[in-house]
Amino acid sequence: MLTARKRIGGATTLALLVLMTPAASAFAAQAADPPPELFDGAEVSARPGERLTLRSPSYLPGWIGDWVISKAFVQHGTLRMHDPAITAEVTVACDTPPGVYQVGRTGPEPVEAGDDGAPWVTVKVVAIDGAERAACPGKVAAYPPEDVEEQWPASSSWPHSPWDVRTFQPGERVTPTEVVRGYDESLTSPGFTNRPVMRGAKAVVTAKATIRCDAKPGLYEVRWVGKDEVWARYRVAQIDDATRASCRDGTWHLATGRTPWLVGGAAAALAAAGAYALARRRRGPARPADSGSSPV
Repeated sequence: MLTARKRIGGATTLALLVLMTPAASAFAAQAADPPPELFDGAEVSARPGERLTLRSPSYLPGWIGDWVISKAFVQHGTLRMHDPAITAEVTVACDTPPGVYQVGRTGPEPVEAGDDGAPWVTVKVVAIDGAERAACPGKVAAYPPEDVEEQWPASSSWPHSPWDVRTFQPGERVTPTEVVRGYDESLTSPGFTNRPVMRGAKAVVTAKATIRCDAKPGLYEVRWVGKDEVWARYRVAQIDDATRASCRDGTWHLATGRTPWLVGGAAAALAAAGAYALARRRRGPARPADSGSSPV
């Protein structure tokens, strides 16, 4: 069981939910009431080899992309949007001695030796016996890779980050949106029918892109023309042959009963994306460890 000690720390009150095992996750999903929120400075308990999901509320978009660091962790976690919360996955190292360890936050960049980041919460690592410690490396090795894809609200503009992966159908028209940069720049993707050009006013630019009718299911990358940076990713859905036959020049026959998915124009994008402009600028391009292929 998790233990929590609520404390008020600093001017900003933060919320954190720690889910520690599949059983705990299932229990939380079945609970009638939402899981309790833990505040800045909270202490949680963990065992060596345990994987934790650190959860903070989505009204803190400036945290997205930050690293979560601690001397108790195998490696840093990265805070990602999983609507309606922001989460980071971390694993307690098998050789961590019992004790209380600071968990800090830092920008998405290498951390200097001895830097513990901005204090956030603490984790109390409990003692385990020799048998459990001997089995710990195998337990950690069996964990599945972290899912780096993010889930942003469906009503928000796309993309908010390089891993804001939305699912589109072949033939659908989409509106890539960017804040601050990109005016008159073109985008390229193997799944697009052309190279859409970003246009707009003030701080928001958009482009009209259409998913190719013959695009195969999988994960695709979007890049700025002439640059190596992966700017966005999306997934093309699997469709049957009859539905694909209805795809003509980026439109759908009325017989399919489908309405093309469209993220709103520049005015709507300004309202939806403005709150996340600072977070996106802070993140910058995806780090090499987060890179992906096109399509997968």
